[in-house]
Amino acid sequence: MTGWKNIGIILTAVLALVALAAKVGNLDARYAKAEEVVQIAKRLDNKIIQDRMEKLQERMWAMEDRWAERFFNEKNRTHDTLDELLHFMTEEARNHYRELQREYEKLERELKEQENEETE
Repeated sequence: MTGWKNIGIILTAVLALVALAAKVGNLDARYAKAEEVVQIAKRLDNKIIQDRMEKLQERMWAMEDRWAERFFNEKNRTHDTLDELLHFMTEEARNHYRELQREYEKLERELKEQENEETE
């Protein structure tokens, strides 16, 4: 009977070690996933900034196209530079375009800063 008792104790100890190892593995997996979540969050932030930059660029191009058409209709030629087109725009349109440019450049800096943080 003592042999069976020893086998039971050994079996209980082995099962306890297996359970402990499983728990440790579960905790390790949880923390590994937390690092993955941080990486995914950074990628999402970058994607959001890139999408905002893309929308701003599209708005700027739409303004350029609209004013280039007006420029052509009035002057019967195309503009030579963006500065010439900006000078042709109304003050309100020019200010709006420059605000879009500033916002785009700000987002561009943010994106570069985030990329620099990732490489460090």
